[in-house]
Amino acid sequence: ISFYEEINSSKFKDQLREVMPNNFFTIIEYQLRLNSKEVIDLIKEENELKTRYRNLDKEKVLFDGKEYSFAELGQYLSNKDRDIRKKVHDALNDFYYSKQSIYDDILFNLVNVRNKISQTLGFSNYVQYSLLSLKRIGYDYKDITKFREYVIKYIVPICEKLRTWQKEELGVEELKYYDTVFYEDMPNLKYNGKKLLREFKKVFENVDSEASKLYNDMLLNKYIDLETNGNKVNFAITNYLVQSGLPVITGNFKNSYMDVIITSHEFGHSLQKYCSSIEDKKYFVSPLLKYATMEIAEMFSYSMELILIAYVRNLFKTDKDYKKYSFMKTYNLVIYLPYICLVDEFQERIYTKENLKVEELREVWLELVKKYSLEQSNSGHINLDSGGYFYRQSHIFLNPFYYIDYALSYFGAFTIWNKCENDLSLFKELGSVASYYSFKDLIDKYNMPNPFDENTVKNIAQFLDKELEEKRVDN
Repeated sequence: ISFYEEINSSKFKDQLREVMPNNFFTIIEYQLRLNSKEVIDLIKEENELKTRYRNLDKEKVLFDGKEYSFAELGQYLSNKDRDIRKKVHDALNDFYYSKQSIYDDILFNLVNVRNKISQTLGFSNYVQYSLLSLKRIGYDYKDITKFREYVIKYIVPICEKLRTWQKEELGVEELKYYDTVFYEDMPNLKYNGKKLLREFKKVFENVDSEASKLYNDMLLNKYIDLETNGNKVNFAITNYLVQSGLPVITGNFKNSYMDVIITSHEFGHSLQKYCSSIEDKKYFVSPLLKYATMEIAEMFSYSMELILIAYVRNLFKTDKDYKKYSFMKTYNLVIYLPYICLVDEFQERIYTKENLKVEELREVWLELVKKYSLEQSNSGHINLDSGGYFYRQSHIFLNPFYYIDYALSYFGAFTIWNKCENDLSLFKELGSVASYYSFKDLIDKYNMPNPFDENTVKNIAQFLDKELEEKRVDN
């Protein structure tokens, strides 16, 4: 911190601005505001609460007479048998409901301690603190609020149409909380586990030689670990080992078509960070500029998912399976947008609500469920009816206010996809310098769609609607 204090107060600051990225100095100012010995004990308290949540995530769930980890249960959530889906969803919801008071207590205390941290540092609440901690340079919650409203206006109607299609595909009069598949027969893969990862080598050979070499090196060095294991975290994540110069992917496969998405998504992160590390070697780079901000980083993961659609045909059993996958890729992007916005507004509401009571957490959630038209997935079981769906959303507990970055990143991802389906040059160019720019500066420099502009969201919604109409495959 003392080094950054020296930079911030340097008489040569104007000269430094001529050779350093502009956001470097803004990030320094943010870091200086966020660091104080006064909040050390409060941060320890926050970390203890996060550990309590992680420990709950390690517990086993009883299903069909056996105990399963959350990751192991994932493979049953998309089972073609509706009765099996109901049983596994009921098992999960029974678990969450049995721990309701614990989850409520953890989140309630996290809200309080995070607001104390924020207020100690001079912020009005944790929402304002998060703008700095997540390096939101050039936009704030007024902009994010507008974006959420545009999603309600332009994306929610598409989601309602998709649910009508889903009822037709599944042959049901009413969708239930356990109808978490679009097709009764979802896309079937030829390969699973390690074999799927080996077959991905052929995919990248057809995409880009540099990407292919990176993937092969990661696989050879066992830097990709996606085999399902109950002792691992219940999500996929990419980290970077500075000494070896290689990224590391860890997570759990679902034994479904989602494994193609997981691999594509995490390798998008890997390739971006790898390109960035090569660029970094040309300079002495501050740790503050080593990693892209979250809404930029997710551009690369989602764009890789989209780019690879054209290359993964041979991973699926039949042409129909592949066409279903192509549809499901767009479907998933659209259908989750309202939920992402719900999670974000839920956090904003609970961190800004004066004299928040613990029982209000679930009340606020249920109120927003109606606002974003998500009643189907949030009703029908006592845990859902009482507002306990959010217990499973780890970001709310562990990475507050990060979740909206997935939605904001879509718009840059569409641009990269459009320009890189046959050539990854722009992907690699952007990836090399992504950590040197703020989100707003990057989308301006590379003429990407602005998610805070209503016409942009409207146009993207029309594009996605057309894609879905064209890609829909009858069961």
